Amino acid sequence: MATGGEAQAHRSRVSDVDQEPLKMLLPIRGYDSVPLVTLEKAVEPLASLLPDIQDYVYVAKQRCDEEPADGLSQDERKLEPWFPYLKLFLSGLTRLPTIRRFVYRGVKLDLSKHYKKGKLIVWWAFSSCTSTVEVLQHEDFLGQTGARTMFTIECDSGKDISQHSYFQSEEEILLPPARQFEVVASLQMGPGVHVIQLKEVKPPIVLLQPVSLTPHSYNSTPEGTKKDKPNTGIDDVKIKVEQMKIVPESTATTPKKTNTSKSTQPKPVSLLLNPTPQPTKSVCVPNIPANARWTEKGITVAGGNGSGNALNQLNGPSGIFVDNDQVIYVADTDNHRIVEWKVGATSGQVIAGGNGKGNRADQLNSPYDVLVDKETDSLIISDTLNRRVVRWPRANGTIGETIIENISCVGVAMDDHRSLYISDWVAHLVRQYNMSKKTETVVAGGNRDGDHINQLNTNTYVFVDLDTSIYVSDKDNHRVVKWTKGAQVGIIVAGGQGKGNALTQLSNPHALFVDKLGTVYVADYCNSRVMRWVKGAASGDMIVGGTHLSTPRGLSFDQHGNLYVADWGNNRVQRFSIQK
Repeated sequence: MATGGEAQAHRSRVSDVDQEPLKMLLPIRGYDSVPLVTLEKAVEPLASLLPDIQDYVYVAKQRCDEEPADGLSQDERKLEPWFPYLKLFLSGLTRLPTIRRFVYRGVKLDLSKHYKKGKLIVWWAFSSCTSTVEVLQHEDFLGQTGARTMFTIECDSGKDISQHSYFQSEEEILLPPARQFEVVASLQMGPGVHVIQLKEVKPPIVLLQPVSLTPHSYNSTPEGTKKDKPNTGIDDVKIKVEQMKIVPESTATTPKKTNTSKSTQPKPVSLLLNPTPQPTKSVCVPNIPANARWTEKGITVAGGNGSGNALNQLNGPSGIFVDNDQVIYVADTDNHRIVEWKVGATSGQVIAGGNGKGNRADQLNSPYDVLVDKETDSLIISDTLNRRVVRWPRANGTIGETIIENISCVGVAMDDHRSLYISDWVAHLVRQYNMSKKTETVVAGGNRDGDHINQLNTNTYVFVDLDTSIYVSDKDNHRVVKWTKGAQVGIIVAGGQGKGNALTQLSNPHALFVDKLGTVYVADYCNSRVMRWVKGAASGDMIVGGTHLSTPRGLSFDQHGNLYVADWGNNRVQRFSIQK
């Protein structure tokens, strides 16, 4: 976000968008060569601007006395323009997940003359944005009167701190410094209201030297030398920046004394990152109440413009993956590509394949499923008719790497240990691939095709839950079967009463999803519906369908519990919002 142009508002912000020089400056380098120091040492150069800075450090450390999380040290978790401060802050920020989506920023000034269409600009400071445009209506940001400029930004390097922030309702996305953008459009929406669309682009040189993430080593603190505790990878981030008041660069370097009464004191900036579990699993599994309901009619969030290969079209969408930022990855099967659709976008972006049907490294042939491997920031693609599983870089990837070959793959899944599970529809089995040990194991089926509980018949999609139990869409047996870890036989958890449309039946099930309660959700392909099977239930209930879907193949949920369906027959992806 951004505040108004008046000095009063600036005193509560480290920097603001109207102070950006916008021109090319020297890259930010050199800070990574200085040693990591304690927070007390790092903020010493700020004392002339913030005489009480050490008091804020003490309070922040008292509020962050838990064990480190996400690999962050205690000093990184609290919060120079100077190198020690910059390194400490960036070393903590780098450990947080990077997101790619549309974000918004507002300022109560007319900045349109500085942002002409086609111009390349650089924002050198940290940029506070929001993922929800409604936040900007607050008078602290854009407001509803006077001269205003709203930025709509397609970012590739944001850091989502919305789940941890002291001001959680602001849904804050933080952009790192030295980000370059292209001005896509500039529009005057009404008297005094300007909307500027920006797209983050990669500059030809590195403008911000990447921080090196090394094991934490600090100089002695006043309490003595502090030994680092091993990072377990399961703790959670907590960052606090308490009451920072900075005057604009255009004013004197020493702030004027102000009346500190409640009526005149400027609003402090407080950023508190509260503990929230950071999943290592590629799929986000939300908490969904057993009696949850979804809207009857969905809204189209990808495709929906007829069958075709334009960027606003899909052709036979199958598997879908929804990340934590509600970015949708679609296996656009008959277009032989994977397409990414960001929140609110009217067209997608081809991020894998899209070079015609074929078996070259830059091609796909009828991909049926896709997932995101967060650790390597890559896509894992079931390249079905090429009989291979491909890893493809998520950002700026031009070719894929075959990681598993000679397999009739349909569905793909990944567990917390990054083992892959591949549904082989010709061999009627599911294989587990341990990518680090380079081993493979049959974990479901493998006893030829049939309808016994140790068999599968033309299985399609697969899901792995938090206990590493495997759920398989056993398509031609019209059922979903659960295989617990090490089991020799499966357990029927949905369908299994023959092909049909009764609530006890399924007809050629495809994609499936299992929530934390063990409830199974399945795309009931030939019945054009999505069914829910509560754990242990003898029958299911239809949660969406009727005339609103046509032979759905793909199925997923976002972290809020909203349902996404690849509506294969209508060449679109529909979102059905959960009703609170």
